[in-house]
Amino acid sequence: MNKRLKRFFSAAAFFLLFLAGIFCTPSAVRADETPEGFYGERDESTTPLTAMDENGNTYEVESEDGTIPDLPMADQYDESAAPSAYSASSLKGYLVNFNTGTNSVIQYTDSITGESGYVNGQYAADAAYLGRDSSNNVKFMLSGVTGTVAASKVQIVQASSAASVSYYQVSGGWLYHYVTTNIKKNAYPSVLRNGYAPSYLSEGTKYYSYDGHYFYTASNYGNMQADYKAGTRSHAVNASNPYYNYFQYLPFRSTTSYSADSLSAAINAQANSSGSKMNNIGSIMIKYQNTYGTNALLMAGIAANESGWGKSDYAVNRNNLFGLNAVDADPDKASYYPSIDECVRQFSETWLSKGYLDSTDWRYFGGFLGNKASGINVKYASDPYWGEKAAAIAWQLDSRCGGSDAGKYTIGIKTDSADVNIRSQSSTNSTLLYKTGSQVCSSVLIMKSSPENGFYRIQSDPVLNSTRTSINTSSGNYNIGSMYAYIHSDYVTVVNRGTDVSIQTSPFPDVNPGSWYYDVVVDMKNQGIMTGMDTGMFEPATTLSRAHFATTLYRMAGSPSVSYKKVFPDVGDGQFYTKPVIWANSVSVITGYENGKFGPVDSLTREQMVTMLYRYAKYMGMDTSARNNLSGFPDASKVSGFAKEAMQWAVAEKIITGQGSTGAIDPQGKSSRAACAAVLSRFMALQ
Repeated sequence: MNKRLKRFFSAAAFFLLFLAGIFCTPSAVRADETPEGFYGERDESTTPLTAMDENGNTYEVESEDGTIPDLPMADQYDESAAPSAYSASSLKGYLVNFNTGTNSVIQYTDSITGESGYVNGQYAADAAYLGRDSSNNVKFMLSGVTGTVAASKVQIVQASSAASVSYYQVSGGWLYHYVTTNIKKNAYPSVLRNGYAPSYLSEGTKYYSYDGHYFYTASNYGNMQADYKAGTRSHAVNASNPYYNYFQYLPFRSTTSYSADSLSAAINAQANSSGSKMNNIGSIMIKYQNTYGTNALLMAGIAANESGWGKSDYAVNRNNLFGLNAVDADPDKASYYPSIDECVRQFSETWLSKGYLDSTDWRYFGGFLGNKASGINVKYASDPYWGEKAAAIAWQLDSRCGGSDAGKYTIGIKTDSADVNIRSQSSTNSTLLYKTGSQVCSSVLIMKSSPENGFYRIQSDPVLNSTRTSINTSSGNYNIGSMYAYIHSDYVTVVNRGTDVSIQTSPFPDVNPGSWYYDVVVDMKNQGIMTGMDTGMFEPATTLSRAHFATTLYRMAGSPSVSYKKVFPDVGDGQFYTKPVIWANSVSVITGYENGKFGPVDSLTREQMVTMLYRYAKYMGMDTSARNNLSGFPDASKVSGFAKEAMQWAVAEKIITGQGSTGAIDPQGKSSRAACAAVLSRFMALQ
């Protein structure tokens, strides 16, 4: 499995990312500088492919040439001559066969935006046939996009002659998408969970759709094509009530409601392998969700799809969950990362927040997974259902976690091709921040379900500056709840009603209101105990130094007056920590190292932190008699002698808790500034 997935990475999605990241970095290439001729992948590939089953598991499928024998390509074909090689069905009309070569990537032009696109028929063979244009190009609809493709690249086939045609079906209350990759065979390698089935679809009935929004019965297959040509959906069973796959259209500028432990447990169970590099990844996903504003559940969906649930060669040997910078011509160019943490950080910050979600970036077609008409899928992958597959995994994980994320947010859809202004305030006179783009079915996250002066308040896709007057292209840091904008309600149709998102102003640009540590950091800031760094940032993930912790204790004590004296050779006069260290030493809260030094710049360990805090509690006259024998922790024996009593007290008072899936106490582990804020908040609740 590892070997095939290593090969798969370099075909499916990330040759585009390689080009975008190496030759066209987000900071270097803007929307008006799309590389000439760029379409994401090379024309031919011999790389094996994968499909996905109804439970979100990926598996290898053999590359197959789906060209129908004895049927010429569309440039040599007259639609009045129908093939007769296959048994008849009830389907009327024609389809377009995109699988006309071994693992071929075919370019097309989006009829609405004029943008070039690309698709590999090995992932989805069939598209709706919509006629010809004046240049004899074939018109089609596939994965939501209406486009034209060179007639020499595809075949036009009577639907009744195809052994398989992609369809949708309801089973057990879920809507599934059965995707054919070879219309010569009666097989559907990918079966994708699309979410809860709408009430207007009946269990067991086959429905057809090439946009995923409007569904047609078999008897209306021909009328479906007529509707597509006319720009209507009058023959659909849901003509006035389009369906939108929630996770496929949920903007990335959102947060999961699940804890790191819950997310890890769901991923571990699905990966079902002790060797998976996605095991216990929940805390990493949540951390960068809260730093860069990219939904952890959606990122997990992409990672699982691209890495075979963390078991690919790239994941195992390079810590590369996303196949970043992998190309067939030279697989060794795939990026190595020192850790899974660093891989997720770069993906969240650079590829998403500063890339696909930045409206000034040439790859921006909406900040959601999407399909070939809109969203990240437009430029990300040759698989037309790549976004749907990542969403299917999100549905799977959401079900494992209890189903709280589905429907959480209010989602609005811009259904037409208008390039709509996104403004800083609910007024046409306010600052124009960015435009949506002309792609159809583009989604926005509506923060307040009732319009203000005819405008919806929405979550901004790009990062905004602190005053919300312009886009900040230099930073990936994103504050959910404070980076908002406005779109006129006339252009938006609400397709899911969830809970409103309140405006929150963070005291630090890098502390997201949706982060687990937001409340404790704000509390520490308001009390003047942790006031942030000189840069104005809080730096939640930065390891806390001994000097900074001494300063927090000093502030907690009321910043008592002290005079300088040289108590430690490495603590000179005039430093920000000089008075705190002198005071803490004078009351026996800090005693220094055995070599007589204090080590102000040294990273603070967890056992050093609780020891200083324990001594401070005694100094303050608090009851410090509580004890826990630490027997419930697998690494209790690693607690140093000087810290044992303090650690027993801190655990008993629930100031310190176990970490990760093993519940380790990690006494020599370093403490981040966010973790310190949480510890101090728990401690102060005892006073």
